[in-house]
Amino acid sequence: MDAPFDPDAFTVNLGDLMARWTGDRWRSTRHRVLAPPPEAPEEELMSLVYFYEADHDAVIETMPPPIGRTSYPPVVWGDYLREKLAVISVG
Repeated sequence: MDAPFDPDAFTVNLGDLMARWTGDRWRSTRHRVLAPPPEAPEEELMSLVYFYEADHDAVIETMPPPIGRTSYPPVVWGDYLREKLAVISVG
């Protein structure tokens, strides 16, 4: 789903761990940026990237209801990150 344009707002793309932590209340999405449409080739896009990581030995547990909607088993952040990085391929 495309994010609607709202000049008074900004969109935040959350990662998989935040979705897991909030029990899917805040879902992670595939991040993509589309080129400006042909009728507006001068449209400017701005992107600010900020990555934050927990301590590598931090245990991440799903927040209980009413925040969490789905329950996931606890994970250690460092282990979770290593598993995610192990499946990344560049091809």
